[in-house]
Parts: sequence; C-alpha cells; structure tokens
Amino acid sequence: MLHPTVLVAFPGLAEALVRVAEPLWLERLGPKALALEVARPDSLDGALVSLLAQSRQLELRRKGYEPDPALTLAVLASGDAAGLPGFVDRLEQKIGNGPWAGMELRLHLVLFLREPENLAHFPPNPDHHPPTRVWPVSRWARNGLYLPKEEHLAVWVQHFVEALVASQAPLQPEKGRDWVGLGIARLEMEQPNPQTLVPILWEAIRQMELGVPPEVPPPPSWAFQPTPPPARPERTSCDAHPNWSNPNWDRYRQEQRAAASLAVEQALLPLESPAPYELGRQALLLGLPALPKSLARLKKALQRAEDERTALLETLDKTAGVAEKRARLNRLRVRIQRGGLGGREDLQQEIRTLEKALEPVDQALEEGNVAFFLQHDPEAQQASRELATLEERFQTNRERWEKEVDNPPPPSNRPKRWTQWFTNRLGPATPPESGSETASIRKRLCGNAWHLLQEAHPQQERLTQRHLFFGEVLDRFALVNRYLEALKREQERAKRALTLAKGFVPSRVHPEDNPLVVRIPQHVPSTHPKVRAAAHYLVKEGVLEAFWDNDLKGFENRLREVAQWLAKRLGPVQLSTPDEVLWSTLVVAGAPRVLVHNWPEHRQYAYVLGPNPKARWGEAYDQESWLPGEGILFRMVFPLVPEQFLEGTTPLTPESYGEENPPTSPAPLGEEVLIRHNPLLDEIFK
Repeated sequence: MLHPTVLVAFPGLAEALVRVAEPLWLERLGPKALALEVARPDSLDGALVSLLAQSRQLELRRKGYEPDPALTLAVLASGDAAGLPGFVDRLEQKIGNGPWAGMELRLHLVLFLREPENLAHFPPNPDHHPPTRVWPVSRWARNGLYLPKEEHLAVWVQHFVEALVASQAPLQPEKGRDWVGLGIARLEMEQPNPQTLVPILWEAIRQMELGVPPEVPPPPSWAFQPTPPPARPERTSCDAHPNWSNPNWDRYRQEQRAAASLAVEQALLPLESPAPYELGRQALLLGLPALPKSLARLKKALQRAEDERTALLETLDKTAGVAEKRARLNRLRVRIQRGGLGGREDLQQEIRTLEKALEPVDQALEEGNVAFFLQHDPEAQQASRELATLEERFQTNRERWEKEVDNPPPPSNRPKRWTQWFTNRLGPATPPESGSETASIRKRLCGNAWHLLQEAHPQQERLTQRHLFFGEVLDRFALVNRYLEALKREQERAKRALTLAKGFVPSRVHPEDNPLVVRIPQHVPSTHPKVRAAAHYLVKEGVLEAFWDNDLKGFENRLREVAQWLAKRLGPVQLSTPDEVLWSTLVVAGAPRVLVHNWPEHRQYAYVLGPNPKARWGEAYDQESWLPGEGILFRMVFPLVPEQFLEGTTPLTPESYGEENPPTSPAPLGEEVLIRHNPLLDEIFK
C-alpha cells in the first residue's frame, strides 16, 4: 500500500535537506513518486489538490498500486523556525473545511532541534486531533555520537520520506500527539562509481598492449645514378688542332655534383618535420608498454647512425690528415664531461689549438666542399699532376701547330742548288712541291695532340671517380647527420610522452562520506573482464595519443566518460545478508537522533528495509524487502516528552563551535558506548 504524502519544507535547513533528497526520490521511488508532492508552506492547498487529482490517483492504480485513503502530511522545519506554531495551528483549524473536508489526516512534525524552548509548542497530548507525531531530530544521537555537519541529515530525510510513502514501517501516528526519537542509517554495497573507476581503468590501460611497435626506418636513400662520362677521344681529321678536353670533364663533374646534391636534398625533405616518423605516437596507438620498447629501438638506431657517422668522419679526417687531432680532441672533451681537466690551462690551450686546426675541415664538411678533400687525396693529386703534365705538353704541341702549320715561315732567298739549276736546264720546268713539308708537320703534330688527349682520358676518369667518391661520402655524411638529428627529436618527444604518462595521476573526486551510510567496499580489479574490455577499446581508439599531444585534460575527460559508461555496465550489486560486524556497525550508526535521559517507560523498536540480518541487538524489529544493494535500519525510542531532553545539548548551530572540536556530552547511563577499536566505525565517524 502506498501512502499519499504532502511534504512541506520550511525555508532554511529543512528546505536545503529536501532539495538534496528530492532528485533521489524521483529516481528511487520510480512510479511510486506519484504518491509524493513537495510544497512550500504557502502552497499547501495547491499541493493537496495536485496530489489528490483523480487522474493521478487512477494512474497509481493502473500501475498496480493501492493508495491509502488517509492522507499523510509531513512538515519539516527547524525547531526555531519562525511561523511554525502559527502554521500548524491554522492547519489544524481548517481540517474539515474546503479540500480537507471529510479527509483522514495523519500529521508528522519533523523538528530539527536548535532551541530547546520551542519544544513546548507541541507537547504530547493523547487527545489531540488530528493524529500527530513529533519527530525531534538532533545532530546528537542517543548513544552520544555527533554528526559533524547538518547536511549529513539529508540521508535521514531521504529515507524517512521514502518509508512514509512506500513502506509498511510503523511510522504513522494512531491517535493524539506523541513524540518519537528516530535514527536512520543505511548499509549498502559500494556501487561502481565513475570517480573510483577512473584510476582502476587507468591501471588497466597502462597494462594493455595491442602489438609490437614498428621498426625504426633506416636513413633515407636517394635515387642518383651518374650519367655516362665523356667518351674516350677518337682521332678525326687534322684540319685543325683538337681542343684540350678538360673543360668537358669539369662541366661533367659539376653537373653530376649538382644532380647528386639535388637528390640528397629531396631525400632529406621528410626529415624536416619535428618528428618525421612519429614512432612514439605509433607506439602509443599500440599501448603504453610499447613506448619503452620503441625508445629502446630508437636508442639502437641512434647508435648505428652514430657509428656510421663516425666511420664517415674518420674517412674524411684521414684524407684531410686530421684524424689523430680529432681523436685527441674527442678524448679531452670526454674528460671534461667527466669532471676532469680542472685547472689544466695547458690542456685547455691544447683544446683551443685542436679546434682551430679542425676549423677548415669542419667548414668543408658543413659546405660539402669536394675540392677541399680532393686537394688532400693522394690519388686525386697524382691524377691532377699527370693531367697537368699532359696539358702542358698539349699546349706546347698547339703552339708548334700555330707556328708551323697555321703560320708557316716564308720561302728562303738563297741561290738554288746547282742540281736544281741543272735539272731545270735539261728538262722542262715543273712547279715545286709546295706544302709537302707543311703536311708532314701537320700530320705529326695532329698525331701528338690526339695521343696526348687519349693519354689524359684515364687520368680524367680517375680524378672523376675520386670526385664522385668524396661527393658521395659528403652527401652520406650530411644525410646521416640530419637523420641523427631527426632521431634525437623523435627520442626527445617519445621520452616526454612517456614522462607524462608515468606522471599522470587522475584527480580523485571522492564523494563525501556520510556517517549515516555504512558502505561495504566492492573491489573492482583492473583485471576485471569489463574493465579490460574498456581499456582495450580506449587504446584501440587512440586515447593514449593525448600524451603525444600533451593533452592531459582531454585524456582525463575521456577516461571519465568511459568510467561512467563502465559503471553502468558493471551494474548494481545485490546486498547479501550482512555479517554480524557490519550489522553491529549499522546499529551504532542508526541510533535515535535524540539525546534524552533514560526513563523506565521508554520503549525501543526497529524496522529493517532490506535483507533480514537474522541478528538481535536488544530490541524487537520487523523487516520487509526493499531496493537491491542496500539495507535501511530505523531505530525508534518512545514515548518522549520535552522535559527528558538533556539540557544544553540541543542548540546545534554550526556557528557555536568549530568542526574539528565538536561539543562533548557523556552518553546517558544504560545506553551503548562507542568502541573505537572497530576499524569500520573509525571509518564512519572519523
């Protein structure tokens, strides 16, 4: 049976407590919430009409509920609330008039005690009408325990109203006006809470690994193939002296060098970005354990690249004749890093001298200056000397050509020989063989020129090979340097992401514990199948990329979103029959919230909503089933009269004392005494 109830909350503490509990009533009572109407003191009549609307009452019946024909009216107010006595007087006077006519009414006055003199307004009266029950509520309990904050009484208000509306607990007055002390406490399994699931989910994510991180790419290669060199010179006609072929070879070497440099620059373009391979990000997409593995691979790749750079530099240094100097400089620098050379000015001067000697080499390395290393290469220098000798001979041959062929000397003026005179006299005159001598000279000089060109060809090839060799070494050196820089940037960013992940601690937002709620902790391990499934989903989704992007706020927000979803998936937990220790703790927490002298006529009674504890603690009790996952204990002491309240203990304004030093009051004789050695009690009342 449902009990249609109008709840009137006076401004102040009562209204604040109802504001906290009202959303919970709608959620927990479900369709039964149609039997509850919350009102302010000035809107009571309208609330009554709304509650008793025929459509509303028929809706309850269609849902299978049977409303109680009697009306329950609960008034919540501070004991010193202004206008409370007048409101109750007017209410009692208009019963039987207007919408109240012919209605059976049961009145509950919940008074949050602050001023003891106000208790005299509503004394017990066996003949009072309508039936009224006064519920004095204090931050002090009958066993001498104290609630640190008035807000903690919201649990008391929540379950008191729920029991009035939807339970068969013996809370209703039968006749007259009586006083009853009531304590309420809740025992519950700790429900999966998104706030507590966030660190558990984070632990599961830290252990999740979806695969092996990718290998570190090798240094980029460049597509360059030298074009065929100038062909070996072949002899042609001797109409003109041939040209020295060196300019052709110089042009060829320049063209090949330019083409190779262009190919290298194009190969280096992808290395310009801050993290060209994004190895850390790729590892995070596979899970946090993959990131240290990726860093280990990066370290090995860096060492391989450093070894290659050292080998290339050694080759170039040996060519330039500075290999020993650089080795010595490196050793001295290592000693400086280890804290050596302190005060050794001679060694410091040696370092400066070595650095000065290496400046031309380092500049040539930076500029990719092939000519610098060719000048120090024995093979290239030998080829150059051979070519210089051949070119000198070639130029001498050309000068003779110009002198003897292009510009021959004029004929001689001396007398002819007698044989020539005799021949001319005996025979007919014939023209002289002019130019035969010139042709012979032309042929000889032309042969010499082509022979020198052909002899120079292998030397040109030899010099060109050394030119291409040093160009390739310098290009590789530049590429490895840029590759090393890129890997170091990759390593630095991956380390930063790993540091962020290791240092990430989700901000903990714990709901404030209420001493009227005894929670049974429910441990959800990070290995729980549903937790692991959620972690797998997040890693596969790429949530760990937030560490790569330094977006910790976005990462935590995403964790909380999934934690809320996970809390619903884990579902409510059924409360089994509580053990003796838990139940004894609940009994202490649910002591009646009044501090009164003990009187022989006092009676005690309890009621349990939820699993039957099958335990006795010195007072009779009844039980009915309730919502899953919780048990609610109601403990009552009655009859009470205002004179039984302990003097000086009821004014409970927060301004009277600090939270850290609450007032102390001895427990009345004959009542239970709190035993502090129970850790569960320490947790509740700390």
